[in-house]
Amino acid sequence: MNSLPKWLINGLGALLIAFVALLVVSKAKDLNDVLGNKNPDNTMSVSAEGKVKAVPDIATVNLGVLTQGGTPAKVQEENSKKINKIIDYVKSKGISKDDISTANFNIYPQYNYDNGRNEIIGYQLNQTITIKVRGINESTEMLGEILQGAVSEGANEINGVTMGFDDPDNLRQQARQIAIEKAKEKALELANTAGIKLGKVVSVSESGGGYPTPYYADYAYGIGGGGGVALEKSASPNIEPGNQDVIETMTVVFEVK
Repeated sequence: MNSLPKWLINGLGALLIAFVALLVVSKAKDLNDVLGNKNPDNTMSVSAEGKVKAVPDIATVNLGVLTQGGTPAKVQEENSKKINKIIDYVKSKGISKDDISTANFNIYPQYNYDNGRNEIIGYQLNQTITIKVRGINESTEMLGEILQGAVSEGANEINGVTMGFDDPDNLRQQARQIAIEKAKEKALELANTAGIKLGKVVSVSESGGGYPTPYYADYAYGIGGGGGVALEKSASPNIEPGNQDVIETMTVVFEVK
């Protein structure tokens, strides 16, 4: 008995797969109808924006020490002493070790380019740490003291201060709720104007949102092989966190009767 041609076998297989797929779709549709999950034919989609204004409660400070010297061992030793003093000072102000982390550690040679020759004349080490200062919505005094004290202990780089929220998800949820309520009000107004009635909510989705550009406060103190610039107590920087808007946009789909 001759076997069936390969093209015929492949064709029959494709037809069988298509039949099974149609059967699954049909059964799923019947099940949704039984369960009452069939989407209505007429719907109206409305989007609205929710905004929550809040004072940032956490500041992230990036600062460090830049050291120059004749050998890698020398610059590392000098740099480590200053960084360790800064970290000890920050901890003494009540900052948890969990809120202090090394952000950058780079050591590289310095060259003198003369007559087409590259001669190493020394080394430079740059180490930065990130410090989180909490509770700035209640008082920024600690933040100013950290900046002033770090410089006094040898920091010669302060690369910026970023304001943010310790629990942003809670604020975002508040903004979502506001957006959904606005969407409902907007949908009701549109329905009344059009002379139609709203039914149940078919779906709710998040269509965008987030935070505005974070607030950065930049400080630049003298850099080089020497120590940091010592600041008087009265020169401690006064930094205000201000307000930030947490924004969420929600889209609500309503059944229309």
